Amino acid sequence: MEVEVKEIKVGTSLPIILPGLGTAGFQWFFKADTEDFIDIKPYHYTVDSMLQQAGNSNDDVFLITGKAPGLTNVTFEQRRVWEKDGVAINTKNLAITVV
Repeated sequence: MEVEVKEIKVGTSLPIILPGLGTAGFQWFFKADTEDFIDIKPYHYTVDSMLQQAGNSNDDVFLITGKAPGLTNVTFEQRRVWEKDGVAINTKNLAITVV
């Protein structure tokens, strides 16, 4: 399983952009080893200037903000809301160091 290593400073935010499949019922869920060092929140944006064709999904964006120096691992999994225990169709693993 590939792990992407990221480093951020306390008080700064790192956007994580993940491919969306909302029109097919898929959402991204995340788990962190600990949230003592980071805060993770969905970032809601509007796509006013982009032409969206029917059936297309927007990317999902999360902001990871450094709260205190430390290291934690975050796993994002894309699955349907009603299949929380099923196999994820996409996964992104991050090792976040806050300095």
